[in-house]
Parts: sequence; C-alpha cells; structure tokens
Amino acid sequence: MKKSKNRKLLDIALLTAGRLDLFTKCIDALLPELDEEYQVHVCNNGTNSSQYEEQYRRLPPNTMIRRLQQNQGYSGGANTAINSGNAPFVLFVSDDIFLHPGAITNLLDTMSDPTIHMAGLKLLFPEDSTEASRPAGKVQHIGMGSTIRGDMVHPLIGWSPDHPKCCVSRDVLAVTGAAFMVRREAFRKAGGFNPIFGKGYYEDMDLCFQIRQQGGRIYVNTEATATHGVGQTFRNDKNPPPIQQNQMLFRSKWGSTMIWTDWEMW
Repeated sequence: MKKSKNRKLLDIALLTAGRLDLFTKCIDALLPELDEEYQVHVCNNGTNSSQYEEQYRRLPPNTMIRRLQQNQGYSGGANTAINSGNAPFVLFVSDDIFLHPGAITNLLDTMSDPTIHMAGLKLLFPEDSTEASRPAGKVQHIGMGSTIRGDMVHPLIGWSPDHPKCCVSRDVLAVTGAAFMVRREAFRKAGGFNPIFGKGYYEDMDLCFQIRQQGGRIYVNTEATATHGVGQTFRNDKNPPPIQQNQMLFRSKWGSTMIWTDWEMW
C-alpha cells in the first residue's frame, strides 16, 4: 500500500448520535486496532456532546471531532465524517459496530486489488442477544443479495459464522452502510450517501449501486469480522426512518438494473 507523502493511508470515520453506551463499546474495540498510519474522524450527529468528552479523550490526540448542531440523518452524518479526511482509503463505522481483531488490516489487504472499490465485513449479532430474530453470535451480514422480486436481502442471516458458505469472500451486489472500507475517490465520484434517504436505510444500497455503475467491484471479506448491534442506534428514536418510502425511492432509481443474486449464496 502506497500513500502520498503528506497524508495518512487510512481515515477511520466514526458516526455517533446519542448512544454514548454504544460509542464507548465501539471505541473499546477500535483502540487496539489503531496504527500511526490511520487518522480518526468522529462526527457527533446532533447530540449534546459534553457527555462524550471523556470518551473523546481516549482517542489519539490528533483525532478530528466534528459536532453537528442538528441531526443530519445517516447520510448527512456519514458524509460529514467521511469527507473530513483526505486519506486514499476510508473505513466507515457506525457506533453500533464493534470491530474484531485484524478487521482493519484484512480490509486493507482486500483493497490492494485496485478493481475493488468498496469492501464489507462479515457482521455477527451480539453474543448477548436474546431476540429470536437476532440469534446470538450468528451471521447478521455477509453481503446483500437481491430476490427474484427485486428485494434487497441478507443471505445466510442467522447461520453459524463458521459454516463453509459463510466463509467465502466474494463479489456482492452491495454491503451494509454500518461498516465498510471504500476508496475515497470512488466515494467522491459516487456523490457520497444521497441525503434524499433522510434518517437512513437504502442510502447504502444506493451508494453501492452507484459505485458498481462506475465500474468498481463491491466485495465482502469474510476474514474481516465485527459485531453489529443492529438498529440499536435508532432504538430510542420516536420517529424511526421511513423504510418503505426509502425502498420505493431506491427501486425507482435502480429497478431496471436489478438482478437475481440471492440464490447464488445459498
């Protein structure tokens, strides 16, 4: 991996919005993985940030902190965090992502292939999950597929992370926006996350389709893993994101390009 003389190799863009407990766990997992060639950028998306000061002090001294006065939605907050740096590669993580050891280096290895513009991780449900729909320690995300009806789905969700089918790194239609590595230039050319999706959902699918349209590959590295507290960021939100509306927006833009892929991963 080569980098320009005056910039870091990797920017780590971290988005948080009112869940100090998640942010703390996210930092706990991130700190052991940091390297001198990484620059951390935090975007606090519309939260009274005074309660965060103790956690900010745990981060490297050169960490860049952006504090938005009002919540700009997932797209706005993520764009702020990602656009704050200038490294050629960006690792984006939301505060409900808890990286496992080696995740960053595995993703950087993946990005050494210049045809791969965006790479995702194998994400697992939390070990302490008690919800039947979120089985503890099982696969939550291993890339996105499309059904014969054109619905974007999570193939292999709920499977054991050690199952052979869950250990195949491959090209996929899309990866979740909760955690991914992307080439800065590809993100810029795609226009970043589209703010039309408001609070969130489907802005990540839209970004992946935009990058693929530009000729870049979207890839999942199953050796790069993390725990994902799915939906916890929005759990206390009285006005959740408009998922159905965003799905319609996504389909209106990309419906003619959809292909049936989910069967390939089973």
